[in-house]
Amino acid sequence: MAMTVANDDISVIGQQLCVQENLPVDDLSVHALALSATTGDNNSAVFGDTVKVPIYSATGDATEWNSSTNNYSTIDGTQSVTFKDVVINQRYKKTIEIDEMDLFKVDVAPILRLELENVARTMVDIVNADITVANFATSKVVGAVGAFDSDVVIDVRAEDQVRQYPQSMRKLAMNVPYSIALQKDPAIKNHNTLTPVGLPSNYLLTSFAKFDGGLFELEQLPTAENLVGIATNGCGLAIATPAKFQGNDPDTSFDQTIVSHNGFNFLLRRTKVVATGAIQFTIEAQWGSAVADELGITRLTSA
Repeated sequence: MAMTVANDDISVIGQQLCVQENLPVDDLSVHALALSATTGDNNSAVFGDTVKVPIYSATGDATEWNSSTNNYSTIDGTQSVTFKDVVINQRYKKTIEIDEMDLFKVDVAPILRLELENVARTMVDIVNADITVANFATSKVVGAVGAFDSDVVIDVRAEDQVRQYPQSMRKLAMNVPYSIALQKDPAIKNHNTLTPVGLPSNYLLTSFAKFDGGLFELEQLPTAENLVGIATNGCGLAIATPAKFQGNDPDTSFDQTIVSHNGFNFLLRRTKVVATGAIQFTIEAQWGSAVADELGITRLTSA
């Protein structure tokens, strides 16, 4: 592939950043998301706006139909869609500079891919830092990583709060060491005699542990308070991203484009430094996050 030089069309440079897989923001898919959110007036949300992220719940048993009371239209149990107000107030960026004499020598795509990862990692760290005892009081001890296996995963389901999560929404997310330990469990590994079965496609484990919302490996789970994983209905944290970024400043910017990955958008901007002739590239992330449902995350701890 030819080098993507600093003077290439900005959209071409942006496309080269989208080729990577497993960007850290994928870790946030276990939470409630409003990507490219709109405001209450249905306008495209921008930095500083407050948007509403939907949080779903439904309780109550089914009711037997009674012909004498004609109760077919009677509302059964409690169903609700609550909206968590989330302010898009986080704005983080990484800027690099290419010297004027290197404009046609340096392949900018590999550098910018690395910086895109750095921006994404910062975003994930800030969001997941809210998974604390203060915000989510329920915890279950799953023990040391050396003893973590599919049996422990099944035991997680015995936790009262986890059992209340709808099976279709129930998710298990573990840090890397615990995820690897689970993949090495013979009950999982031997299900496929050719290669170990990856967590996202491990339907055997999903079926008997009943985490139909999916199983995830989180590379950036906080380590404080002995945290090693979470069980969630996906409604513990709410995350919102803007639908529109700020436009070009004609006095300082050449051009800009949007780099998209799995619904997450990043702003890529190229700026001319008039005094030196150098070119600066800035990758920017904007988002907001908040605790949505205090019962929506069960913290899994090593001790």
